[in-house]
Parts: sequence; C-alpha cells; structure tokens
Amino acid sequence: MEKLLWVIKELREKCPWDKKQSLESIRWLFIEEAYELKEAIEEGNKSKIEEELGDILFLSLFGIRIAEEQKGSSLTQVLKRITQKLIERHPHVFSNKKVKDTQEVLANWESIKQKEKREFFDGVPSSLPALLQAEMIQERVRRVGFDWKDYKGPLKKVKEETEELIKEIKEKRKKKMEEEIGDILFAVVNLSRHLEINPEEALRKTNKKFMERFEKVKKELERKGKTLKKSSLEEMDAIWEKIKR
Repeated sequence: MEKLLWVIKELREKCPWDKKQSLESIRWLFIEEAYELKEAIEEGNKSKIEEELGDILFLSLFGIRIAEEQKGSSLTQVLKRITQKLIERHPHVFSNKKVKDTQEVLANWESIKQKEKREFFDGVPSSLPALLQAEMIQERVRRVGFDWKDYKGPLKKVKEETEELIKEIKEKRKKKMEEEIGDILFAVVNLSRHLEINPEEALRKTNKKFMERFEKVKKELERKGKTLKKSSLEEMDAIWEKIKR
C-alpha cells in the first residue's frame, strides 16, 4: 500500500496526463473500471479479477489524492468516515441489535439512513443507466414494505401500461407515448426483479443474440450474392425466421 501511494504521488507530480486530472475528469473511469470488474467476475478469470480490483483500488486512491489537493480531504478522513458509517449501519454486528435474516438487515439499514435526515433516494445516482437506476429505486422502496407480493402484480402492470400506450399511439400524443413507454420499462424491471432476473443482463443477452442472428442474415445474403441494402425486408425476415428455427 505504501508503495502504491508513493507511485500515485509521483504520477501526480511528474506525469503530464496524471497532473491534469481532476475528480470531474476521472468520474467516468470509475464506471468503466466497475464494468470491467463485472465482466472479469462473470468470466471467473482469477488473474483478470485481481487486475481489475487493483485498477479500482488505484483509481480510488488516485481520487483521494486529488481530493486532498483540491478540497482538503485526506486518506485518513475517508477511512474514518467509511469505518464509522459501516459500524453505525451494522448494529447487529457491532452492538446488541438482533436480526433474523438479510431482509431485516436491509430494513435496518434504510431506517438508520432515514435517521441521518437524508432524502429517501439519496445514494441513487442520476447518472446510472436507467434500467439499473429503476432496479435500485424499486429495491429501496421494497425494503420499507412498498412492493408487490409476487410477480403477478407487476405482470398485470405491464399489461395495463401496454394498453395505455396503445391508446396514446391511437391519439398520436407523442409526449404521452414517451411517458407510457417509460412506465412499461419501469414495470418490466419490477417484473424482472420479482422473477429474480437481472433486467440489464437479460437485455444485454438479447442484444447479443440479435447481433449474432443479424450477422448470420448478412452472411446468408452474401452467400446468395446479395447485400443488405439490395435485399427486401421480406427476404431478410425469411432468413431471420429460418435462423431462429
């Protein structure tokens, strides 16, 4: 750790790129590194996991160094703050509070946060991808009991919102169409959560499946001496259906 802190200090003093960075300029790097770690975990690649954890650790310490220079923070203050927060929010570990399961742990967490006089949705970043943000919002309210009992509620909601969208399409009200599509997506995330399916992962897999199938459509057309632009929708759709089967 001491050597890494020394390396960061040297980079800030002597590297032209590192000297230029600010908390604002590196904020997206945290997101990129988190996604790279997520991918490494999914692959189960031990070496890559270690590398990505190292990148996130470096970036965190690099950010702390910048905060020290710009805002008067310090590594000691950051460590003190996170340590205190973890102790306060885990009374079942660090004091005599009793809990029966993980759900009660999460409920206590939310209760403690509210006592800190925070806004209810503090900690749900506005810059998150919308599907992930919707899931976080729904999980937050679930912890205080505002949730469907099972998947049937959100499934019914998906159907209701779809019917409302159809109505707005007929009325040709663009702004309302956008609102209803947002409602459908929010309801689908809720349904996914109740079925214990990650909506982001489900959509990512569908994206991948679509791209792979479309590449096969393109290759099949090329095999017939045709191009995508010079082929009709009917031709492409017939090949698509054949690939699906």
